[in-house]
Order: sequence, then C-alpha cells, then structure tokens
Amino acid sequence: MTAGQSFTLIAELVPPVGPWPSGETPRLETSPSSRGEGRLGFLVAETCRRGIGHIITIDVAAGARRFGVGSKLLLAAEQKLRAARCRRVRLEAAVDNLAALSFYKRHQYDVVKTVPRYYSNGVDAFVFEKNLLSSGSPS
Repeated sequence: MTAGQSFTLIAELVPPVGPWPSGETPRLETSPSSRGEGRLGFLVAETCRRGIGHIITIDVAAGARRFGVGSKLLLAAEQKLRAARCRRVRLEAAVDNLAALSFYKRHQYDVVKTVPRYYSNGVDAFVFEKNLLSSGSPS
C-alpha cells in the first residue's frame, strides 16, 4: 500500500495589467500556490490510496460564492487526481449542508454511505464518490 500525497489548490483573481477593461469578467486561476492577494477559495486533497483520491476540504469566500469558484477548484483537483492515476475520488459532507449536497450532486458525485456522528458536533456525514475514469463535466 502506498500513502498518498496532499496538495492544495488556491483560486485567486488575476488582475490584468492596467485597469479592468469595461465589461470584462475577472479571470480566475487555480494554482498550487498563491501570491496572497485576491484569494477566493481553496481546496485540499490527497492523491491515491489504493486508486482512490480524497478531497479533504474545499472552501470559497462568502463573497465569491455562486460564481463558479468551487466548481473550478473541484474540476482542477479532479484533473490532478486523474494525472496521479486515481480511478475514483471520495469526500465527506455533513448531511445537513444542503448547499454542499446539491453542489456535489451537480458534479456527478454519488452518496456511497453515511458515517454516523462524523463531525465533532455529532452531525452525520455522507460519503460521496465519483468515478474519475468515466465522468465528464457537470451538466
């Protein structure tokens, strides 16, 4: 058995040289490191253990939610996990976190089990899994 290696992706605004052109949408980049300004969100994951990657955490700043930041982070992590030869990816989400549950379903994750009292506050967690070999982009 081989231990996986963790990685962090950071989403940040990349300003253009000079002022923003009128009507242009700010460009997002996900990178393994950050310059510290314009951070919008981050994701921490672990590469394969027995062919399964693990999304440890994903967080997007409140003001940056609903703009695709989380989706971009998740898709970038899935690409990195595929490149590391992971066949599947797993993650946990609280059963009462409706926004997260909807987000993962939209990205083709399926609930594979429930873990009672997973979180320190006693809340159960759903374990989600996605097949990285046969999945595409969210609809």
